[in-house]
Amino acid sequence: MLTEADAFRKEGLITVRLLGQLPTPCDEVEELGHYPANGIGSARIFLREGRKPGLENMYCIQGLGKIWSINSVILDQYSQTVEIFINDHLVWKIRVIDLTGTELHNIH
Repeated sequence: MLTEADAFRKEGLITVRLLGQLPTPCDEVEELGHYPANGIGSARIFLREGRKPGLENMYCIQGLGKIWSINSVILDQYSQTVEIFINDHLVWKIRVIDLTGTELHNIH
């Protein structure tokens, strides 16, 4: 289950940060791929969430599993949004925050 997502662009690279929690201790999540929009539409990230290999047909105790995080970098200069798919279903669409040209400084 995806609980938090952010996307930031700097110098033509979108960094996407995803956080979530597995529904049971027997589950896992993995990134299948990510793709730029090439100037049309949204950049996309595809995840698979499901049972760990070998545990597909086994009983699993009820209770939330581990908290997970995935960070991806997508070469994309133009997309304004990122679509996040889990098991081929669109679950979230987030806005890309453009940091290009933004200078961050520590002020003492």
